[in-house]
Amino acid sequence: MLKRRELLKMGGGSLALAGLGLMAPARAGGPAAGGEAAAGNDHQWTADGARALLGQRFWVNDPAQGAVALTLETVRELPARAAAGAPAIAQFLLYFAGPAGGALAAGNYEMDHDQIGRFALYLIPGEKRTGSRLYRAEFSLLLA
Repeated sequence: MLKRRELLKMGGGSLALAGLGLMAPARAGGPAAGGEAAAGNDHQWTADGARALLGQRFWVNDPAQGAVALTLETVRELPARAAAGAPAIAQFLLYFAGPAGGALAAGNYEMDHDQIGRFALYLIPGEKRTGSRLYRAEFSLLLA
């Protein structure tokens, strides 16, 4: 099993899993649900790119609950850091707000978005608020 430090060294951020075989709701103007392969897409996550998606809806495919709508609420960028002789690492966190009931467990989920398409993301459940629950996704990217 990889340790977090080893994953960071390899430049891991979002762990994309291919072939989850889950369905997302049909997108306006897009293919019908299940019409796309679940292999992910070519979207390159950055903190600035994520900020452009603030307030937008993402669909999470949960095997138990089906399609769950999450809204990207916050992007928190952490200071870039580097050890001596190692490349710098850019880190940022995404916070999604979802419905209060039926919390998603921590894990990899296939997600769908109108602009960037289908991708997989590891979500971590966070605090429960009145009427909603927060979920966090963490990114650690090697800087070239």
